[in-house]
Amino acid sequence: MSAAREADQASGAPSYRVGLVGGTSWTSSEHYYRKLNEGVATAAGAQYSAPVTLWSVEFGDFARMQHDGDWAGVSRVLCDAARRLVDAGCAGIALAANTTHLVADDVRAAIGDVPFIDLIDLTARAVAGARRVGLLGTQFTMTSSMFPDRLGRDGIEVVTPGAEEQQRQHEIIYTELARGVISEQARVDYLAGIDKIVAEGAEYVLLACTELGLLVRDGDASVPLVDTTDVHCRALVDFMLNGPDGGTS
Repeated sequence: MSAAREADQASGAPSYRVGLVGGTSWTSSEHYYRKLNEGVATAAGAQYSAPVTLWSVEFGDFARMQHDGDWAGVSRVLCDAARRLVDAGCAGIALAANTTHLVADDVRAAIGDVPFIDLIDLTARAVAGARRVGLLGTQFTMTSSMFPDRLGRDGIEVVTPGAEEQQRQHEIIYTELARGVISEQARVDYLAGIDKIVAEGAEYVLLACTELGLLVRDGDASVPLVDTTDVHCRALVDFMLNGPDGGTS
């Protein structure tokens, strides 16, 4: 360990740089950046900021690949970004979106031994002990096996909205939230969807899209709303402060 890093750790400064693959959308990256800096300032002191390097992809082309079903193309973009962040000296890599975790295994393989801070796994731990959990996000996320497979390993059933509601929620994300538009009608529609999921026995509802935390938040429903971005950012702040081995590396 370098003398500079030892001095930073002794002072409580965050000394492990996180590489964040973002631009998916810009509002998502902005949300992450703010939360990471607020988290570091709270944990280490107001004079400190988050050691984060952002690689922002071109969202127009990226979203087109998603909607065309070109997940191999999505993987190539994200893996290239992650490798470049490793080459830039980042100690850990994270994807600043839920949907991009559909190719998380590819990114993990691309960066070798560098830690990948996995939003899906962290979320599963956050709702451990639950029996049924609601899931809101992009249609890609809601129709995939990504959350059901991981939560199912812990005996947790995942409930999603019906097809029509999924389409409406997906459109809100891509045509409004991803562009920084926050409307009251979108909030009403999402809260109505949450109520239906709760009526199906959901004990928690996952806000499994970064931008959803800009629209609704915990306390807006009769059950806890678990913002996966909050879960992810808390873990990323811990990594920045303590490293992959809890401060022992």
